[in-house]
Amino acid sequence: CLQGLFELASIPYVGAPVFASAVGMDKILMKMVFRAAGLPLTDYAPLERGDWERDHAGTLTRMEIEIGYPCFVKPANLGSSVGISKVRNRAELADALNLAAEFSSRILVERGLEVRELECAILGNQEPMASVVGEVLPSREFYDYEAKYHDPTTTFVIPADIDEGVNVEIRGLAVKAFKAIGAAGMARVDFFLGRGDGRVYLNEINTIPGFTSMSVYPRLWQATGVPYPDLIDRLIQFGLDRHADEARNRTEYERPPP
Repeated sequence: CLQGLFELASIPYVGAPVFASAVGMDKILMKMVFRAAGLPLTDYAPLERGDWERDHAGTLTRMEIEIGYPCFVKPANLGSSVGISKVRNRAELADALNLAAEFSSRILVERGLEVRELECAILGNQEPMASVVGEVLPSREFYDYEAKYHDPTTTFVIPADIDEGVNVEIRGLAVKAFKAIGAAGMARVDFFLGRGDGRVYLNEINTIPGFTSMSVYPRLWQATGVPYPDLIDRLIQFGLDRHADEARNRTEYERPPP
């Protein structure tokens, strides 16, 4: 919504434009765009809150058939892992759907896999660059709100201890995900790496990643050779560049004479 306000006021800003911000904020739309772009995803099923409230038993059965256990239940339009639950059985699934429904009218249910959690930062506009890959090592069962903001034992390994082939694959997929939603300026792209099969799965893109000096996004760029002050300068310039490029678009149309 803020990006739309800036567009209406013709104010340059850092980061993704309106459409990319909207897609990046809606986990269901994001998955649909990524799937259309041929990017590797875990199995998922979208769900409307109204459908859940009208038919609890039928919804539980459908999720068990389509996704199974374990699985993750997420509000579609929220960040920071708020309202997300890991589910192992029918009773937990019902509780998780009730919780997610408190935060969003659209819910996402994803298959749970044994994975490592990896992250890659993107910087740029038409020719985006990918940072080194980092790994999240949460002290809890998964990288939930407590692990992100209140648990000092959660750690990050930058760069991640992964094979070079996986490193190249993730950086390439991060750029493709960035371009698929039409992002600009910056993003952090999150991945899963299967512990058993070594497969890479795209989890999500964050068009406004955490940006304190201790957040993962600037730390990934620091490890790539772009210190925090330079990163700020580059992002501001990318925002100005995109604003100037958009200003080239015609905003009026006169019908040619017959």
